[in-house]
Amino acid sequence: MSITRKGSVLMVLLMGCVLPAMVFATVGNTTMTGSTGSIVVPSAVPVSTPENPAVTTGYSALYNTTDGFSHIPFLQISFMDDFEAAFAADIGPDVDLILNGKWRFLQTRATDFALIVNGQALGLNTSVSWAGRVGVTGTFDSRLLDYPTVTSIYLGYTFDTPLDTDIDFAMSFETPVFSDELGKMLSLVIDFGNVGYSVAPSGGDADDRGLLNFGLRLLPIEFFKDTYIMADVRILDIFDSSGRAASLGINISFRP
Repeated sequence: MSITRKGSVLMVLLMGCVLPAMVFATVGNTTMTGSTGSIVVPSAVPVSTPENPAVTTGYSALYNTTDGFSHIPFLQISFMDDFEAAFAADIGPDVDLILNGKWRFLQTRATDFALIVNGQALGLNTSVSWAGRVGVTGTFDSRLLDYPTVTSIYLGYTFDTPLDTDIDFAMSFETPVFSDELGKMLSLVIDFGNVGYSVAPSGGDADDRGLLNFGLRLLPIEFFKDTYIMADVRILDIFDSSGRAASLGINISFRP
């Protein structure tokens, strides 16, 4: 047997031993700013916390050709099974702080509904301004091209200067990739709408014709007891050169 073939056989055996030992979770990946959801669209499903709070921390690096690299660290806490709060900083040419809140107020057999609130302090290193969002998200199971998919629909309003009558709308889809081979280890994420992760994001600005985002997601893997790791590779605002950006994110979650 050749060295190359031996190496291939050993790799297959290693994957066969390691993958069954991993424990995967289907909920817990976050948006750019730390709310459970897709890329920029929050879902209505918090991390399950029937007894003890869950704490998640993460970091996303974001790059666009205009401003270079930006950095988005966050801290999230989920509690009482229906509540979630997250605090994030968008550190680029400007420094912005973003606070997210979520309350799942209705859970049916088919759909979850949550109230989403968001506060933003923008331009802390220059001239400070303020913005906020409030809306409702519905999350439900569906099918996309005959693949099982988790779909979220967000409808809300942005409080900014000047106030207007624009309505926020966004949708997201998450579907497993290679589910037979990898046990739903990876998923494809798509979201689109007229809202970005912030009123003044470092990448993916929805003010220019809305935005369409794509991502590949490593679902939460339990690598220590009650401790999960997850990751996302994302392309934001893929159709617009002014807002197009690439992002890599990694999160660690403790769920006792």
